Amino acid sequence: MEAAIIGSVVFLALTVTFLFVLFDHAVSGVRLKEARLNYDYDVIIVGGSIAGPVMAKALADQNRRVLLLERSLFTKPNRIVGELLQPGGMDVLMKLGMDECAKSVGMPCHGYVVLDERGDEIRLPYAAGLQGFSFHFGDLVNNLRKYVWQNCQPAVTMLEATVTEVLVERVAPCVNRAYGVVYTTAAEYNVPESPFTGAPPSRTDSTSMSEEVQKTATAPLVIMCDGGSSKFKAMYQHYDPAANYHSHFVGLIIRNARLPQEGYGTVFFGKKGPILSYRLDPNELRVLVDYNKPALPSLVEQSRWLSEEIAPCLPSNMQEDFIKAAQSTQNIRSMPIAFYPATFPSIRGYVGIGDHANQRHPLTGGGMTCAFSDAFLLAEKLLEIKEMRSSDVVEMADIEDSIQNAIVSYARGRVVHSSSINILSWALYAVFGTRLLRNACLEYFARGGECVSAPMALLAGVDHSPQRLLWHYTRVMFNGALNLATLSGPRNCRGKDTPSFGRRCINAATFFVSPFRVLEALYLLIAAACVAVPVAYSEFVSIWRLINPTGFLSSIYKTVRVAVCRSLLNGRKRKPIGL
Repeated sequence: MEAAIIGSVVFLALTVTFLFVLFDHAVSGVRLKEARLNYDYDVIIVGGSIAGPVMAKALADQNRRVLLLERSLFTKPNRIVGELLQPGGMDVLMKLGMDECAKSVGMPCHGYVVLDERGDEIRLPYAAGLQGFSFHFGDLVNNLRKYVWQNCQPAVTMLEATVTEVLVERVAPCVNRAYGVVYTTAAEYNVPESPFTGAPPSRTDSTSMSEEVQKTATAPLVIMCDGGSSKFKAMYQHYDPAANYHSHFVGLIIRNARLPQEGYGTVFFGKKGPILSYRLDPNELRVLVDYNKPALPSLVEQSRWLSEEIAPCLPSNMQEDFIKAAQSTQNIRSMPIAFYPATFPSIRGYVGIGDHANQRHPLTGGGMTCAFSDAFLLAEKLLEIKEMRSSDVVEMADIEDSIQNAIVSYARGRVVHSSSINILSWALYAVFGTRLLRNACLEYFARGGECVSAPMALLAGVDHSPQRLLWHYTRVMFNGALNLATLSGPRNCRGKDTPSFGRRCINAATFFVSPFRVLEALYLLIAAACVAVPVAYSEFVSIWRLINPTGFLSSIYKTVRVAVCRSLLNGRKRKPIGL
């Protein structure tokens, strides 16, 4: 009887869901106006930092007419993250012929070295033939822009301009579509004599700032590559901001110091979180220190914290240079880190890639790999559309529908290449920040072989399998629990030597009569589940994977959700961008 009731309820729920989807499809398909004609471009790209130039190159290869708008086009940016590109990101650049942009300014990175609190080193190399690159962020961005400038004209038009508005029109009941942007630029727009070469000009050198004019540009597709702090993300995506920042990375550049293993990114451990270091050039090292609180103290307090609490956690040969750099507050940079899952566009003709779509923790250096893979995937989805503009109303309507289908297919399909990188970044950060989980992870790496090669393939962005990530994550934690039960593994041995097989059997037999060890093993497994399950859920579970994210019902849902979040959940002040 109970089984029949449950079956009836499930059947009723599926029927109602199907009817809702059918209703949404029917209403969203009712056109209120004819398709727009006479577009200026095929595609408008907003943002020319990392993802923008790569997206422009991929579209130029398809002979699309592209407008790329960047507010500081001829000025080299300066950031403390986005300085390490994994092998998976290099693979995408190689496919597009842009790999020299990274190689020419980068230092080869062959993997990672982890130094635990005792000073023991665990080397985690990439597979043979793979390497990443680390560099000054601005050098890579400058090279990407320069490549597009020199090789993609006249298909790509690049302008130094600030986008102030996305042009939107109502095309169906409660359904909107982007058809262009409004931007401001200098009235007397001047391109530098030798753009992207030599000393970068200031903004006032590249454009006359005495007066700015407002202009519009139209295209059937607007691609947002303007990063995680874009104001447009909250306006035109199903975006769920966090209540506050998750943590911060505090960055320094130290000179003349040497890493324990040159050619490898290095992870140290502070008292409360990881410390990441990698080489930017032959003379400079970047050091990123985790500050695991939502708000940062003053620069003076940061300087004291770095000098007194973080420096002693570094190798002795790095401490003097680190303290010297930390004593000047002018050398200290920081970046807030916020957690938000993958988003879907809420209007048609609009899509975000890279950090505009979602962010992950920068500890694993996977952001640029995701951004480049996003650009490549979106270009593949658009490849089937022969022409993106037409002078015929009926044909243009079909083109708009094809573009929208490509956008939705991309938004749902990007989980294949981004999910493992995103989950791994947040999980590894949490694991490294908890002693028991960290010990389990390091003991698993110490086993070598597949216990290193498989996780490193996931970290490198060359293996996108979430099933393999789950398998190894589970093995890490059960291996840690087994080591606790048998008192084996270098971090659980009570003596100096690894216990024999017989001793491990005796330890296992006494495990269940030792409440402390049982509780410790249970805590390890429960804590591991509490780390992985919420992150995996946010990555894979979304109603928009089943329902049209730009339809009639989704528009009503977004309006109600934003109103509730603003009025009840302090939505205007949430992070990284308020609603």
